[in-house]
Amino acid sequence: MHLLLTRPEPDAGRTAQALRALGHTVTISPLIQFRPLPDVRLPKRRYQAVLVTSTNAVRTLLDHRERTLFADCPLLAVGDRTALMARRAGFAKARSAGGSVDDLVALVGSTCQPGAGPLLYLAGQSRTGDLEGRLADIGFSVDLRVVYDMEDAGGLSETAIGALRAGEIDGVLIYSQQTAAAFALALRAAGLTPLSGVHAFCLSEAASRPLATVFEGPVHIAEKPDQVHLFATIDAVFRA
Repeated sequence: MHLLLTRPEPDAGRTAQALRALGHTVTISPLIQFRPLPDVRLPKRRYQAVLVTSTNAVRTLLDHRERTLFADCPLLAVGDRTALMARRAGFAKARSAGGSVDDLVALVGSTCQPGAGPLLYLAGQSRTGDLEGRLADIGFSVDLRVVYDMEDAGGLSETAIGALRAGEIDGVLIYSQQTAAAFALALRAAGLTPLSGVHAFCLSEAASRPLATVFEGPVHIAEKPDQVHLFATIDAVFRA
């Protein structure tokens, strides 16, 4: 299949390499881009655990002047790749919840105690799943620090627009609700709505919602919100 990959760099390059190894053609056109927020001070408290729901939070922590405060603290990550990045960065106690915010809430509940101290949640400006609220509901104290943002990357590239207009794109990968919203805006700006004849492969149901008014092709949602299951969804459609 010829796939349009809209996720930001540096993840887009690695994802494209994996897709090409599976025999697909890939056009990369990031719609959002990572921006660490400057001068965010991290609390100097003792935490039960640090919580992260994306690799971008780990990237921010890597370069933070106060990262050594938490090097020995358990780090609970939403997925395997985020946990692996954290371990490679020196956070030896990093653990993966297995893929979703639900899984991360369950992992916190099984490894931490509400009365044993607060949790530090390092997050982006745009969040889904209300992790801090759900943990508060079961008795945990959560310090939220927004440490990065995802900015608009300027719309679809001319290469991507040309491929869509020519009917060359078979599918588009959507990794987040923010990316989907940017994709919807980019399609309108390019005069490509409603887009038909293209499959949308979405990491989650939430990531698919902004496509409703601009997309007429089949929308597929990964069984679990991770890349392994997203690739399995693409493979199933490709074989069909």
